[in-house]
Amino acid sequence: MISQRLRTSALLTAALLCGASLLVNITVLKAAEQPAAKAATPAAPAAGNQPGRQLGPPAGAGDLLEGNDGPVLGPEPAAKPAAPVPPPAAKPATTPNPYGGAMPDRTTMLLGEIEVLDIPLAQIPNYRDYMRDIVTELSTYAHGRDPKFIVTTRGGFDLLAWSRREFDLAEIKRDPLVKIPSDAILPVGMPLRTYVQELNGLVLNGQFCAPLRVPRDDLQTMMKLGLKVLSIEHCKTGDNAALALQAAIKSDVVAHTDADTVDEFAQVPKRKPQPENSRNVQVLGDSKNMLVMLDNSTYPSREEWIAALQATNYDVLITDGFYKGKQNLTKDEVHSLKFKEMGARRLVLARMNVGYAEDQRYYWKREWKIGEPSWIQAYGPDRPGEYVVEFWNPAWKAVIGKYFAGLMDLGFDGVVLDGVEAYRRWEFRTPLDPTQSALAAKPKAALP
Repeated sequence: MISQRLRTSALLTAALLCGASLLVNITVLKAAEQPAAKAATPAAPAAGNQPGRQLGPPAGAGDLLEGNDGPVLGPEPAAKPAAPVPPPAAKPATTPNPYGGAMPDRTTMLLGEIEVLDIPLAQIPNYRDYMRDIVTELSTYAHGRDPKFIVTTRGGFDLLAWSRREFDLAEIKRDPLVKIPSDAILPVGMPLRTYVQELNGLVLNGQFCAPLRVPRDDLQTMMKLGLKVLSIEHCKTGDNAALALQAAIKSDVVAHTDADTVDEFAQVPKRKPQPENSRNVQVLGDSKNMLVMLDNSTYPSREEWIAALQATNYDVLITDGFYKGKQNLTKDEVHSLKFKEMGARRLVLARMNVGYAEDQRYYWKREWKIGEPSWIQAYGPDRPGEYVVEFWNPAWKAVIGKYFAGLMDLGFDGVVLDGVEAYRRWEFRTPLDPTQSALAAKPKAALP
């Protein structure tokens, strides 16, 4: 159990404030290529770091706030204990599932083949809380600049409530000599309201077509706490997609449906949105439909890509802030996307990966590779060019802080934070008890 959650990371705060002042126009999203940005980028840790090392602030991090006139989000908190990690390997280890037996197909897809870390139980971090901290810090910064800015996550439903693993980990770390009343111990499945309140919405993966669905009662609980639920449905056939859409409408869930088998999102559909909505949409709760369009590499030019998006009547448009990963949109281009073809207002959200690094992004440096810098740990499990990172590392948080501030500067209505389930890989690498894992015995009545 966490008695006092750290709400703000000083380094991420610094990076956000730095990003807000540097990323004033369209060129700032390319700040990593400019000399000033290079000076602020943390240096890679020296070679020879051993397992169990303490990951302190990167070199130069203390200078990020110098000369910044923006608001300070809070005092510097006490540092969280760093997560012990082994030296990175060029290829993921091929070891058996630590929980015994075969992992579910989707788990294998999310995690790939993993290596169990030999870490004393009392030193295992709460990786879920590390990810909650990132989301909370970004949300706090965003709402400090613009209270109407929309923050959603894609996936991460497990983060909304106190899990069995977190309960067990807290019990392991609890001082046996200190008696705590039973009603002062956070129970499994309890919604974490302060975290939920940082979010405007949640994008589910396959609520109506995929076999791994969030229990209806649990979903209703979170909707009653104020979350607007959206869903991405990859169905096997067009008929299945149509049925999924009707089920989503009935459940008050805004859905993107298609007959694709993977996350391509490479073409703007010709069909009209269902249900079509002629009204202005300025808050997520008023939306009736959405379009997800992330891979614009199939369009010969950015002008053709933007024109294709403009010629739609979707209420919510989730897209990339860059053309082919590196050419950022302009403020005028983002503004032009905020209106449906019929002229009514809509919401434009930018997708941003906070759990994995992507080598096609503007921030990626040519010399980076697995182990250099040390927080880049392995190849990603989902797609080429994706890398597993120590997502709690101050250097990585500085990168995504600048990225986030830049998206706000471009005028997006909000963001969809992708990669928030990256904590799963680290949890599988640090099992608390293989015979009593969440996979082996999951309480039916409790949230994950």
